Amino acid sequence: MTTTKFGTTVTLPSDTEIAMTRTFDAPASLVWKAFTDPSLLKRWLLGPDGWEMPICEVDLRVGGKWRYGWAQPDGSGAFEMHGEYTEVTPFSRIVNTEHFEDNPPAVTTVSFVEEDGRTTMTSTMTLVSQEVRDTVLATGMADGAGRSYERLGEFLASL
Repeated sequence: MTTTKFGTTVTLPSDTEIAMTRTFDAPASLVWKAFTDPSLLKRWLLGPDGWEMPICEVDLRVGGKWRYGWAQPDGSGAFEMHGEYTEVTPFSRIVNTEHFEDNPPAVTTVSFVEEDGRTTMTSTMTLVSQEVRDTVLATGMADGAGRSYERLGEFLASL
């Protein structure tokens, strides 16, 4: 399966993985900052339009924890995710665990590859089974992530 959601290519590299790839017109250092600075994350990592991110905590170091929370402006629909960083290689790679509600934990690897001032970001989520992978896809996660990455591209272009 290969689809494109809001300019982000979504593939299934294996029975347990979801990969999302997008190229940004910005150097890796700037894309990295947008992925790791809470004040910037809150501007683009919002999923579908109309959501807000009232919780954004980042302790960017191996063993450090992260926690994100989203809600509608009236506070409804609130949900959270959290995890721990297992690898942090500035400007090129972040690996972390991801816990969402009662789902089994996932491992997400985000790589940043810069070429000619443009950065290709690939986020690969590894889940515990094909069933869990398919359940995650059925939530519309790829649409929300695709819109977030589209918003990030617009934000980076405005800098």
